[in-house]
Amino acid sequence: MKWITALIILFSFTNCSAQNKTIDSLKERLSISKEDTNKVWILDDLSLSYAWSFADTGVMYGEEGLRLAQKMGFKEGEATCMSDLCYGLTILGNYSTALDWGYKSLSLFQSLRDTSGLVFAIGALGDCYRELGDYQQALHFFHEEYRLVQIINESSTHLMRSVYGNLASVYVRNNQLDSALIFASKCYRLDKDWSGNLYVLGEVYYKLDKDSLALSYYNQAIPFAKRYNVQKDVIDCYTGMAQVFLREGKKDSAIYYTKEALNIQWGRTYPLGLLNASQLLTNIYESENNTDSTLKYLKYTLTLKDSLFNKQKTREAQSYAFNEQLHQQELAAQQQQNITKMRTYALLFIVGIILLIAFFLYRNNRQKQKAFALLSKQKMEIDVQKQKVEQTLEELKSTQAQLIQSEKMASLGELTAGIAHEIQNPLNFINNFSEVDIELIDELYAAIRSGNTTEVEQVMDSLKNNLLKINHHGKRADAIVKGMLQHSRASTGQQEPTDINALAEEYFQLSYHGLRARDNSFNTAMESHFDENTGKINIVPQDLGRVLLNIFNNAFYAVFEKKKLRGETYSPLVILSTRKEPDRVKIMIIDNGAGIPPLIIDKIFQPFFTTKSPGQGTGLGLSLSYDIVKAHGGTISVESKENEGSKFIVTLPL
Repeated sequence: MKWITALIILFSFTNCSAQNKTIDSLKERLSISKEDTNKVWILDDLSLSYAWSFADTGVMYGEEGLRLAQKMGFKEGEATCMSDLCYGLTILGNYSTALDWGYKSLSLFQSLRDTSGLVFAIGALGDCYRELGDYQQALHFFHEEYRLVQIINESSTHLMRSVYGNLASVYVRNNQLDSALIFASKCYRLDKDWSGNLYVLGEVYYKLDKDSLALSYYNQAIPFAKRYNVQKDVIDCYTGMAQVFLREGKKDSAIYYTKEALNIQWGRTYPLGLLNASQLLTNIYESENNTDSTLKYLKYTLTLKDSLFNKQKTREAQSYAFNEQLHQQELAAQQQQNITKMRTYALLFIVGIILLIAFFLYRNNRQKQKAFALLSKQKMEIDVQKQKVEQTLEELKSTQAQLIQSEKMASLGELTAGIAHEIQNPLNFINNFSEVDIELIDELYAAIRSGNTTEVEQVMDSLKNNLLKINHHGKRADAIVKGMLQHSRASTGQQEPTDINALAEEYFQLSYHGLRARDNSFNTAMESHFDENTGKINIVPQDLGRVLLNIFNNAFYAVFEKKKLRGETYSPLVILSTRKEPDRVKIMIIDNGAGIPPLIIDKIFQPFFTTKSPGQGTGLGLSLSYDIVKAHGGTISVESKENEGSKFIVTLPL
């Protein structure tokens, strides 16, 4: 599709491949083209080619393409030229107008139902919000861009590289350095010559105080940026190098590279980069008490800052974003009104049906009165049936009790594998230290026979230390066995002070190792975040352990099933955390599995309801957990987004 080509042209010209001969070729084609859709696309390509090097020229071609597309009624070309203008005006610092064109392009692509075009428009809006400093909105658009690229299944290296690079550039500005490094590294693996991503890597390592690495990436970026006339990256890299040298106390080098950034001849199309360089140079001269140079660059800084962020421009950008939000709210309100109307009509229809049913019930009631005499004769038969029903009810209660016990035994079975893995560790320690002690005893005999008292004392100390370790690991194994016995025996209902963090961590590990024991292909990342102030609370540890085990098993099951579907593109994660509040303690179990569909989320605590495959669940685990937590005076709730994950929250009173 044309949009995939346009996106690749944008990301290749702006970052690595803006060849003059290509631009000359486009201009030659433009000079001989007729006023048709092909000419619109040529103007679009020229606008993209100039976007990050000579943004004002790019805007000129975008405006010409827009006028031609509107004249022809060519909606697809009209929408793309609007996105071109959003890109160019963003670099020029005209954010309010850029947002205006970006949202118009987005709306037009939505009406055309063009998913590939939406990727183009969303990327332009993300760029604008990033340069404007609204990183939350920028991340929103860039993550949406990533989602749409996956939907259209576009495997272009340039396109995926740009998606990763966009996310990395926002994360580094927002000081989320771990995320920035992850996405920048993914981008680097796809293209090692992209100056924009090399600059981002330099910024990450600069903020991590790794100056040598930062300088290395800045220096790698500059030749590529100069070769392909990517003025934005040249200015940013010079400014970045100046920051490194300033921190190292090399002010002369810092001044040199800052002036190099300000001396870029075509810097007029990237005022934000010049502002950063000018502000840095002002600070350097101020620290040296160089009043004349400080005033000179301070004046230049204020001029640039006013042109970019004066109150009127800021109000315009904020006002436009606010108005766009109001527009979206109005659309949502209109949809809600339509839904309300439909519900009203449905309610009236139901009322009519109820009245009709009432009429028939009334008529049937009169007929029943006539049949009352016949019903009296059948009373004896009803009494017999009642006895049968009561007997059936007793059988159902007995069956339910057996099912509950079965669920408990299933829980014990799941726990056993984990316990076997856990108990193996202390036993290994005991065996190893025992073997060492046997050798030490032989050494002790030899030392005694030789009369070397110093060596005797050293061997005795080693024996004592080893016996202490054997005793420690023996007690650990004993505690694990006792924990298993407590889980397996029927609960007495006796509450006792219990370290909630230790209990949760123990069952977290046992659940994981239990599943690993049944299927060694199962693997997931695990995180624990405990509030050390939780202390001990009065609970029935066996019962609450079953609750946690059920939830942990469900979380691991969810991420394992999603891993089977997604493969290596998905990284499973289960997080356990606790938090103490004034009158309660919260235990939170979060997974990034498949999530729970909204239609069934209200049913998951009902007895016998399960989403697992036949034979993998009885549907009693969460139902029993709900009853146990309720008996403790607490609550259990769930928050979930389909395809994103689930969060179970167990709240217990202090």
